[in-house]
Amino acid sequence: MKKLISGAILASALMISTASFAAEKTVKLSVPGMTCASCPYIVKAAIEMVDGIKSVEATMDDRSATVIFDDEITNLDEIREATAEVGYPSSLFKTTSGS
Repeated sequence: MKKLISGAILASALMISTASFAAEKTVKLSVPGMTCASCPYIVKAAIEMVDGIKSVEATMDDRSATVIFDDEITNLDEIREATAEVGYPSSLFKTTSGS
């Protein structure tokens, strides 16, 4: 009986520790090809089709997409590939700050 309980405790601990390694990441992509009001909707829909995406906000204001994703399931390359496949190549958003 002790072995059964010990095994159950160990299995639970492993499941909890594995889940804690997954990290939510946020990236902002530059999508310069967005030129009309429907473009952000197309980009958002393409990114949402990638497994592991938590949320997407695409905007014409600065032609960007902000993406929150689970890095255990997907990565930046897969997200960028999704935008390129629908005709909107993207790259990490570059920001400049005055110094």
